Amino acid sequence: MPSITHFEIYKPAEPCSLTGDKLRETMEKVVEETLSEDGKELSLKGYCVGPNGMTIITRDERIANVRRLNLGGNRIGDDGVKMLAECDLFSKVNWIELGGNDIGPEGIRHLIRSKIFKKVKSLNLYRNCIKSEGAIIMAKDNDLAKIEDLDLAQNEIGDDGILALASSKKFPELVSIALDNNFASTEGKEEAKVGSNFKKLQSLNL
Repeated sequence: MPSITHFEIYKPAEPCSLTGDKLRETMEKVVEETLSEDGKELSLKGYCVGPNGMTIITRDERIANVRRLNLGGNRIGDDGVKMLAECDLFSKVNWIELGGNDIGPEGIRHLIRSKIFKKVKSLNLYRNCIKSEGAIIMAKDNDLAKIEDLDLAQNEIGDDGILALASSKKFPELVSIALDNNFASTEGKEEAKVGSNFKKLQSLNL
């Protein structure tokens, strides 16, 4: 029986496949365990929340004062990002970690047009599947004008996406961007370095 006990102990950390009351109970417990004492930080990194879990979290009044939100490695996908971007309870958030979440161009569109995340200064999207399409969407349509730090490493972004970001006028406060381990060519990277949006940065990682 020890193996069953062990499984039950760790099961709440893997709610991706849960539904109904079991999902609700598990997610409520996860929020209780990961929300900081002052309610300003929610760290759900690696919990496998999934889009189903997001339906519970985005209705949980306890998150209303969160400033720092870590959802890294949760496989929330584009549907989960849409829920996140439309959740009024997250309107105080200024720091978001969304690495490893299966986010594609459609999810990016929801995120950067969000009316909720106007205060966000740091946005981490490493290891998703944004591709050049998503990078171009960011470059053209970003409404999150306060972003200072942006991490887009490991996102399959090619030259078109890198160059679009390099010349974008939609990131007036940007100080630092990470774009390493993408699909840009050496020539593309060299051209990007002198783009109007990139040459002003304190930190540029291509």
